[in-house]
Amino acid sequence: MLEIDEIYLWFKYDPMHKFVNDLYKFWDTEIIFEAIEDRLLINLHYSQKNYIKISASKSRIGKSIYFLFNVKTDVPDIRQKHRRYDYVGYTFIKPGKE
Repeated sequence: MLEIDEIYLWFKYDPMHKFVNDLYKFWDTEIIFEAIEDRLLINLHYSQKNYIKISASKSRIGKSIYFLFNVKTDVPDIRQKHRRYDYVGYTFIKPGKE
């Protein structure tokens, strides 16, 4: 969990690590997820988008990939503003509505 601008940000807990597994399936890097997790959350927060893009030049398959999230702000029993990012899946087509 990360706090920015008095808003808590976090990825929904996923015991199967679906987002991490999908990310490394396509992203051509050796960086461990824990080292970039905060940067991804910061990017999602400030861009106000519900996806993260890996450009074609950084992907293993030479295509741009978009990792989609549902943004939840209504998690019960939370007294501070927050955004939880629930991973939905990936696509090769740029999302139209953010």
